[in-house]
Amino acid sequence: MSRPLPKPSKVLQLRPRRPAADEPASRVAITVRTHLSLLQGYADIMEGLSPELTREILCVMAEKARELGSALQPFVDQTPSARPAIGDYRRVRERTRQLMTEYRHLLGRLHDTLSESHDYVKGAGGTHS
Repeated sequence: MSRPLPKPSKVLQLRPRRPAADEPASRVAITVRTHLSLLQGYADIMEGLSPELTREILCVMAEKARELGSALQPFVDQTPSARPAIGDYRRVRERTRQLMTEYRHLLGRLHDTLSESHDYVKGAGGTHS
């Protein structure tokens, strides 16, 4: 005798679906687990090996550690030393002020030129088509 299927309201979802915002972090978590597992495995097999093989395994471990660091880099806060110097900010701010002043001047000249052109067209008795 077969059992009836449970009603949909009584079915429990074992793994809730993660929002899309969690996706990069989830991928990195899987990468971290994989790399740590590999590093642990390499460390386990190194015992009792020749110095040449130990060196090769350590090189592989170093590469895996670099990959692990690269995977985690987007989640590391930048240190103040990674920021540009205050002098750079000041130079950029001053250059921005200069450019804005030049822009305002050129915009004023453009308005004057357009105004003169409109006056010329009106004075000549022409019409806009």
